[in-house]
Amino acid sequence: MGKMKQLFEEQQQENINAMHDIAENPYGKTKENINQLNNNNMSKKMREKLMKQPEPVQETRQEALKRLYIENGLVREDVYKDKRGFSTITRSGVDKIAAKNGITIGYEVILLDVKEGECVLKAAATMKVGNEVKNVMDFGEASVTNNLTGGGKKWLVSMAKKRAMGRVVLTLAGFYEQGMYSKDEMAFEMDE
Repeated sequence: MGKMKQLFEEQQQENINAMHDIAENPYGKTKENINQLNNNNMSKKMREKLMKQPEPVQETRQEALKRLYIENGLVREDVYKDKRGFSTITRSGVDKIAAKNGITIGYEVILLDVKEGECVLKAAATMKVGNEVKNVMDFGEASVTNNLTGGGKKWLVSMAKKRAMGRVVLTLAGFYEQGMYSKDEMAFEMDE
């Protein structure tokens, strides 16, 4: 009986070991997991394809601006064509861009001298892009002596605010890097 008991215990231990092996490797594969096997069997050409980074999309200034206009819902009235040969984004266009992108802006008075007719405001703006938050800061200025004409001379703070807003919004939305500015940044209309 001692020998049978020993055989029974050995068989039971083999069954337990086999069950452990099955639990550790249910599909009878080697110790490497399936993904590792697939990676090892991958062709050199396929490995190179996967390792290669995608090429950045190159677009012309005109293509980039067209894309930005469409993405931001701009129409012809939102772009001002100056007789001097360049285009700018109107105030309504800047407002559309800010609303479309969820841009929030805060302002701080840096200089306000009513006697001299000068105002400088700092604008700090934030825009969420996916899980990332973009921040930008810029200034808007207005002065009766060198960059305002007409009714703008009466509304220094308003003009400085429009300029600061245009700069931060167009920078965050990608228009500045394409050379587009806000119409409010134009100091004056040149006479022909």
